[in-house]
Amino acid sequence: MSDTNLSCGPLTVKYTMFIFNIIFFISGLILIGVGGVAQGFFRDYLDFFDSQFVTPAIGIIILGCIIVVISFFGCCGAKKENVCMLKTFSGTMIIVLILEIAAGITLAALRSDVENLVVDNMMKSMKNYNASSHDGVTETWDKLQETYTCCGTKNYTDWGNVFNNSVPDTCCKVVKRDCGVGAITDPESIYTNGCFKALHDSALYNIGAVSGGAIGLAVIQIVGIWMSFCLIKAVNERYEIL
Repeated sequence: MSDTNLSCGPLTVKYTMFIFNIIFFISGLILIGVGGVAQGFFRDYLDFFDSQFVTPAIGIIILGCIIVVISFFGCCGAKKENVCMLKTFSGTMIIVLILEIAAGITLAALRSDVENLVVDNMMKSMKNYNASSHDGVTETWDKLQETYTCCGTKNYTDWGNVFNNSVPDTCCKVVKRDCGVGAITDPESIYTNGCFKALHDSALYNIGAVSGGAIGLAVIQIVGIWMSFCLIKAVNERYEIL
């Protein structure tokens, strides 16, 4: 099929859509990378999250893979003016867009439940600190408290339910052996802010970046759907003329 069979307007749409799908392909690869980073964040603190909370990160990776495949149909459909491929592209894109909106609404609705569950899991995991059968919990808490200069879940007094007036050494402003012994009664040498707020703020920062990218991606998807419909219409009209 020759490009000269299309008028200037549809021809412009055709090549714009081809370029768009290359950008879309790159955005899919970026999503895979972002999903990997997000999964890494959750993996570091899995003791505080149920396994289901790794799913959003994996979902982002899967979405990136789907977008890479969809962009193939878009590129080939636009280049070859193949109506079947263009319809597959636009139909799949609409389904993905609907799923993205549904996932966003679900996460927003469950946000408070997720926060409460994380707090409960953090409080429960504190009881396993220094337990020989839960080395991962000890490492997770030590890493969290050193990274975010915090102590306990809500505040440093949470450790009073685990140790008698003591906190882990990683709560200390200057970490040294047994520096946390008896520190609850004299907290000047330790960090007093809870770790949940620090973890929460860090998660919101990462989610905010992902949300901004998701909105941008949704706009690109809508434009891609519109262009595919325009090109399908132009190709069909040319067949009618012929």
